[in-house]
Amino acid sequence: MRRASAATRCPVPAYDARRRSFIKSFLMSSISFIPRARAMRAAALRVVAAIAFLGAIAARAEAPPPVVQTWTAGGGGASRSYFLSDDDKPKQPRPLIVALHGGGSNAALLAAATGLSKAARDAGFLVAYPNGSGAAADAYTWNSGACCGYAKARNVDDVAHLQALVARLVSQGRADPARVFAVGFSNGGMMAYRWAAQAPGTLRAVAAVSATLDIDPALVREGLPVLHIHGTDDPYVPYAGGIGRKASTGAPRLAVEAAVARWAAAMDARAQGAEKLRSPAGDDGTSVTRVRHATASDPQAVVLYRIEGGGHTWPGSALASTPDNRVSRQLDASETVVAFFKAHAKPCPKQRAASRSLRC
Repeated sequence: MRRASAATRCPVPAYDARRRSFIKSFLMSSISFIPRARAMRAAALRVVAAIAFLGAIAARAEAPPPVVQTWTAGGGGASRSYFLSDDDKPKQPRPLIVALHGGGSNAALLAAATGLSKAARDAGFLVAYPNGSGAAADAYTWNSGACCGYAKARNVDDVAHLQALVARLVSQGRADPARVFAVGFSNGGMMAYRWAAQAPGTLRAVAAVSATLDIDPALVREGLPVLHIHGTDDPYVPYAGGIGRKASTGAPRLAVEAAVARWAAAMDARAQGAEKLRSPAGDDGTSVTRVRHATASDPQAVVLYRIEGGGHTWPGSALASTPDNRVSRQLDASETVVAFFKAHAKPCPKQRAASRSLRC
């Protein structure tokens, strides 16, 4: 693996400017962004949602990070960028969450919409938000397998990029190499799954929101704890699989439950039945069903949160619902992801720390 060069520091774009452009990006950050011109036309139809969004994000979004860092990583030597949830160097390495944005979006927008940084910080985690690659500024994709856009067309080695990012943060003393986690939205969730499958010794657990396996399921050979959150009315990555009614790529997607079943099989985990969760936010047109898969040592080895009536969204986010893409308030995806990772973040015993498998 190539060692990353020293970071250069540059200003983050003005937060207000990010808010104004957010509705064009995150609401559509999915495989629907490919090609980008089509997505921009579709974004124009969301003006009404933008008005509601600007009020909601003011209450939920966090202050922007002070700097974006860039470096040259493996996988072609292209310059890539990322930022951290906080820039303080800790006294000891912390568990790390690598958060991957959706296709056609970027790291700053993912952080602003989800509130993931606060949830992670409260639990003692560091979050790294890397950007994918792309020809257009602030509209990036990941090569997650069959998807998406620029990264897919150029066969970008994003696994190598992410491995290099982790190595960089470990070498700086910021991240604990035995407690690295990944979460992604849409194309980012697909990328998180590909990373977990191709480099199973790196991640302790993985989470995906509004995504699915974008590689041959047979490539999932070694299990790890998995959390999946998905709306049953997702118009881009259909819960039941196939081609989404609003997807622009025309590529069929693996059904969510088939993807979850593949991860459960790799863990030798058995389904424990479905349980309907309480609705704390009243009637918003959605409800949550949880399906847990357990092993002998882990009662939540693989967990699926099925958002009945939910769209292609991040539940509990600052985004406003639209008639055809509902955001559930019955579940806070950021808090749920962090809690899942925290449950799997116990330090490995010394005799296991050097092993390839990080299940401990």
